[in-house]
Amino acid sequence: MASSSSSNSANYDVPWVEKYQPSKVVDIVGNEDAVSRLQVIARDGNMPNLILSGPPGTGKTTSILALAHELLGPNYREAVLELNASDDRGIDVVRNKIKMFAQKKVTLPPGRHKVVILDEADSMTSGAQQALRRTMEIYSNSTRFALACNTSSKIIEPIQSRCAIVRFSRLSDQE
Repeated sequence: MASSSSSNSANYDVPWVEKYQPSKVVDIVGNEDAVSRLQVIARDGNMPNLILSGPPGTGKTTSILALAHELLGPNYREAVLELNASDDRGIDVVRNKIKMFAQKKVTLPPGRHKVVILDEADSMTSGAQQALRRTMEIYSNSTRFALACNTSSKIIEPIQSRCAIVRFSRLSDQE
């Protein structure tokens, strides 16, 4: 009996936004063009490096998390590194956390890659972005990078040229 009450209390510990967060790209509301591009990636299973650009609150982070869940399924926890670049924006984070994760061996189905999600990537220093560019090149066979940002022009050109850019716009009141 105690185990059932503890599992109920565990449900209360999950924030509402996480409990109802879409786990599939098709469940995302709004930004039809951006979502349809991500649906193609989910269907084909071949994720390129991505830059998701647009105003705050438009679904960029939610979309990339849903895509990663869809592509990696039960391997999600082991194969995804999520960082908020505004908290961790220096070169040491790239050299330490991201590089260590990229080097980590994870067994995934053929054609799947580990995913590094960098939220607020436009707040990274230029030195950190240069280090990230190099890391993206070195580990391109095993790791994909998804950068969410408000302004893609704040991402250095050598990273932009290695990514597919998906633009998000403000949601309508109905969405």
